[in-house]
Amino acid sequence: MLEDAYSKQVLYTYSIEHMPQSKKVLFFYAIKGRNNKPGIFERLKIQQLGRCVLLVPPEGAAEFEQFLQKWSCTFTKRNVMVAG
Repeated sequence: MLEDAYSKQVLYTYSIEHMPQSKKVLFFYAIKGRNNKPGIFERLKIQQLGRCVLLVPPEGAAEFEQFLQKWSCTFTKRNVMVAG
């Protein structure tokens, strides 16, 4: 019954402070998409909750972590249950 009202998600917080501005722009294009090409947010159905705070479906968590590692981002993750 509890599982019907809630879904499992992975909550990520990450930092891009280490990036120069030019690399931050490229990172933004990679997450949001550009020129009618979807970014990782759309592909993995990621929800942005705030600046550098995201909800990722569990099936996309491993790919998203690889993405963050590719960009040398430090991050934390927590498994959460979300109402809805």
